Amino acid sequence: MAPFAEYVVGSTVAVTVFYTAASALFWGVTGRAKWPFVRLARHLEAARERRLPPHEPIPPVLLGLELRRLGAEMQRIDASDLPAKAMRLRATTAAYDYVLLECCRSLEVPVPDKSDPVNTPLTSDQRFTAESSLLAAGFTW
Repeated sequence: MAPFAEYVVGSTVAVTVFYTAASALFWGVTGRAKWPFVRLARHLEAARERRLPPHEPIPPVLLGLELRRLGAEMQRIDASDLPAKAMRLRATTAAYDYVLLECCRSLEVPVPDKSDPVNTPLTSDQRFTAESSLLAAGFTW
């Protein structure tokens, strides 16, 4: 093979390997696969879901205890002067919202509409609606 052809083949292989490694690293860090690997990611995720045991729901009593703990933690953070107070409060509120929605689902109470259930927190109106619905269903925490 001519030296130029070896250079072209070697460069193409190097770029392909580098792009594949960078895409795999991106997928591992963010959980989102890049364009050529989306089908592979879906296939691997489906295979992983088939191997995992079915999700057991958490008893509502434990969810109530967790809601009480997170509510107290939000009040503690709000009253403190810790560094990164806003970030701590945001993370605790996101955890509270997640547990609140889990509690609504386990008790079959209507869940407030959300566009993105993972990345966006509940608005104060949605949170109030969910809490009111749980209280109306007889659930206390």
